[in-house]
Amino acid sequence: MVLGYVVFNSLGALIIKYEINKMGEIRFRSFRFVTSYFTELIKSPLIICGILSIFISAFLWMMALSRLQISIAYPVAVGLNFMVVVTIALLFLGEQLTLGKIIGIILIFVSIFLLTR
Repeated sequence: MVLGYVVFNSLGALIIKYEINKMGEIRFRSFRFVTSYFTELIKSPLIICGILSIFISAFLWMMALSRLQISIAYPVAVGLNFMVVVTIALLFLGEQLTLGKIIGIILIFVSIFLLTR
C-alpha cells in the first residue's frame, strides 16, 4: 500500500508541476489574476489526472496506515516519494542533480533500511 501511495502521489505531483511549468510562475498581483490562473489550470486534462492521482493516493495511504505503524510508514513513504520525485524531475523536468540531493538520497536509503529491519 505504501508503494501504491508513493506512485500515485508522486505521479500526481509531477503531472501538476509539468503543467504549471508550461503556464509559468504564479504571480500574486491580484486576486483576479490568481483566480484566472487557476481557472485556466483546472481546464487542463492533465491537471485533472494529477489531482485524481493524488486523491487515489490518499485512499492508498489510509489503507497503508490501517496496517502499519505510522512511525515506519511515514518516514518510508516520505523517503520513497523524495527519491521518485527527484529521479523523475531529473529525467523529465530538466532539474539538476546536486551534491546535496545525492547525499539526501543516500541517507534516505540508509534510513529506510534501518527502519524496516
